[in-house]
Amino acid sequence: MDFLDSYGLIIVFSLTIIVSYFFNLYAKKSGVPAVLMLIGLGIIIHYGLLLFGEKSLDLARPLEVLGVIGLILIVLEAALDLRLQKEKAVLIIKSFLVALLGLGGTVYLAALSLNYFLHIEFLNALLYTIPLSILSSAIILPSIDDLGEEKREFMIYESTFSDIIGIVGFYSVLTMLGSSSSEGVYGEVFGNLALTVIFSVIISYILICVFQNIKGHVKLFLLISILLLLYAVGKMFHLSSLIIILIFGIILNNYKLFFKGVLGKLVDMERVEDVLDDMKVVTAETSFVVRTFFFILFGW
Repeated sequence: MDFLDSYGLIIVFSLTIIVSYFFNLYAKKSGVPAVLMLIGLGIIIHYGLLLFGEKSLDLARPLEVLGVIGLILIVLEAALDLRLQKEKAVLIIKSFLVALLGLGGTVYLAALSLNYFLHIEFLNALLYTIPLSILSSAIILPSIDDLGEEKREFMIYESTFSDIIGIVGFYSVLTMLGSSSSEGVYGEVFGNLALTVIFSVIISYILICVFQNIKGHVKLFLLISILLLLYAVGKMFHLSSLIIILIFGIILNNYKLFFKGVLGKLVDMERVEDVLDDMKVVTAETSFVVRTFFFILFGW
């Protein structure tokens, strides 16, 4: 039994990664998202265990933790692929408008439906419909590898904007429910958003300057751990923490644009380029593993 408890788990872990890899290969040929296949595998595992008399497990907490870590890694992986160029300004604006209108329209119509058919108060209905209407990066980004560069970048921006707008909207409604003044709500929400952006830019510059001077590959997981910490602390203060991850990834991937003039003297371009290259590999590999187990547990 001890053999099964220890080495059996290693076998399960290894087989899961191998199966996920082949799912990705099949997804590229068939067009069926690997995400759906992983969820389906989780469902099969769940009912297979029940069939053999095993008790159902409460996976809510590990699912939540894996979901948060997976989302952060997925957004970071996407941000590390985004190049800021003048000719892409239209693409960014277009993706923001599509995310805003798509999310806003879906949320409004769904909330109206709940209000009309189930007689749920409109603000409470918004709380239910906002999370369900977000084009989550965790779902979209793993499924766009085979798209062209322009379409892929559009989906990255749109899904990330959808996440951010959804988070801001959700906490705005949540604050409205507990406040008698809407003016104070808007001031608090947009104040937190502005604070998050300013903090994200400052902390991104600091992290890049510090980590370019740290030697060894362990620094990359240290950097990811700091980003996870910043995200968690930001969420505790109801900030749009996803912005921190997005801005850091964009600044790191476009460091030549952000470190100019006096700021250019703060960094060694070759070292930052090495950090960027290694970060892309580590983030992609780690995201693949976390994403695999998240969607299997989600199906389970």
